[in-house]
Amino acid sequence: MINPLNQLYPNALQQIDQVAQTTSRVTDKQADSFTDLLNQSINNLDSKQSESTQAIQSLVDGTADDLHTVMIKTTEAQLSLEVAVQLRNRSLEAFNELKNMQF
Repeated sequence: MINPLNQLYPNALQQIDQVAQTTSRVTDKQADSFTDLLNQSINNLDSKQSESTQAIQSLVDGTADDLHTVMIKTTEAQLSLEVAVQLRNRSLEAFNELKNMQF
């Protein structure tokens, strides 16, 4: 004869519920942290682009004395943008591969 689960393990259902709730909270935190990470990265990219634009503008206005600093800020902004574009491309490739998988 098969005994019901709650007779063998009286607290089993409560423990399963606790594990499910903990797992859902961890998943929510991971989603929030990924969203936060993505937002921080985009904000960082935007700030680098703004710094580069301001440095170029100050060079054109004649208020910047150091061409070297302007070139460094411009190159940092360019590299940040290239990394963001590559991440987007890789993400789209991964999404397309997942989309084409047969389960």
